[in-house]
Amino acid sequence: MKAIKYLFIAALTFGYSANSMAQDGTKADIDAVKKIISSKPADLDKQMKPYYKENRKNAANLVAFGRAFFEAKDTANAKTYANHALTASKNKCAPAYILLGDIEALSDDGGSAAQQYEQAIYADPKLVEAYYKYALVYRKIDPRGAAAKLDQLKQERPDVSVDALKGHIFMIAGDRKSAYNEFKKVSVSQLDKSYLNEFARASYFGGHFEDALAACEEGLKDRPNNPTFTRLAMFSNYELKNYNGAKKYLNKYFNEIDKDSVTYSEYDHYYAALIHEALEDKVNAKQSYHKALELVSDSSMIKRWDILKTLATSHKKDGDLENAIKYYQEFLACKPEVKVDDYETLADIYTSFATDATDDAAKKDLYKKAAEVYTTIGEKFPVQKAYAAYKRAEIINKTDKDMAGRLAKADYQQVVDLLGTKADRSKSENTMLKYALHYLMFGAYLDKNIAGAKGFADKILEIDPDYNPALEIKNLK
Repeated sequence: MKAIKYLFIAALTFGYSANSMAQDGTKADIDAVKKIISSKPADLDKQMKPYYKENRKNAANLVAFGRAFFEAKDTANAKTYANHALTASKNKCAPAYILLGDIEALSDDGGSAAQQYEQAIYADPKLVEAYYKYALVYRKIDPRGAAAKLDQLKQERPDVSVDALKGHIFMIAGDRKSAYNEFKKVSVSQLDKSYLNEFARASYFGGHFEDALAACEEGLKDRPNNPTFTRLAMFSNYELKNYNGAKKYLNKYFNEIDKDSVTYSEYDHYYAALIHEALEDKVNAKQSYHKALELVSDSSMIKRWDILKTLATSHKKDGDLENAIKYYQEFLACKPEVKVDDYETLADIYTSFATDATDDAAKKDLYKKAAEVYTTIGEKFPVQKAYAAYKRAEIINKTDKDMAGRLAKADYQQVVDLLGTKADRSKSENTMLKYALHYLMFGAYLDKNIAGAKGFADKILEIDPDYNPALEIKNLK
């Protein structure tokens, strides 16, 4: 945002301010000077001399002349007359300092502008305009310093509200949390459109969905077709699990608002999919997911892999194994950094369908594929090798009724080999080792190898002295 925009904001808020210290000259002189400046005469300096002479002790008129030059984009003469005003007032004309600050801000020199506004505050500690302009330019340098200046204004002028502007400063500085905290101090009914917009965004992205919705609903009272408020109201209703409310705003956003005022994003379609999903509208949910995938790019706020993962989950929910696996494999292929949990979710998809399968051959095949995922985890993440072996053993054991084939023995033995001599085992590692030893102990018992079973029982009791199955084996004659 260019510095001139700050000046525009402040001008809208305050208009022109001047000290009542006129001595010579009249109000008519200001109007006459404005006409001279607007006519752009070749002998401008000559025509201005009598007005300067007549008003050389009138700081208010001199700064008004300077302001007229400033508005005509003649910053050199604007600065000259601001300095004339300071001379006339013995450096006590706050509006002259404000004009000098505006000139510096126009050249995007926030530090110098802030110094001039600080001088204006020193000259008139209760001049609201000076504090506001200081805060607006200084926020680039130090947002918290800008906010502190507004707190100083509050001490001088308790009647002036500064919280909304502080929220605005933090918002444009990218500090949404602080922005939310400041906006929250103000009733939404007292915030203008731009501040409502910022409060809605700060609230939504900070997870304060009720506040986001309140801000949006307030904004929609006067602007019922505002796309930003409608969009965030849709998102916030979804996050609040008010799915019918979310659908109302979804329909409005996509079907009622003028299409020329909206550019639908992948994020919009992703949320639409989530809303349709929550309302069990499977057809529209899938269409929206795919539209989001068409629009998503590397710079998108929502990532392709997140959409793919959610789409896979949606197909899993529908009982569609083929597409659940398809989109989850695509998720794994495009995610930059795949973690153990990501692979485990794939295994969970297989085991979930295996649990529900009625055909024995299909059930075994799905469990086999789930077990293979843990093989992959053990290979890609060596630190998780014992865990992967343990989980693989659990899955394989599901296909071996009554341990008839001892199919999980090799994997449980690997867990024992990896953890049995480890000195600094965690609680979870002790649990895995205990149950791996239990399997081997019971297997030895089934094989009538009582001595071997007792040996495993001893190792279990070192971990858990009260473990009943091991105690029972230990007491066998």
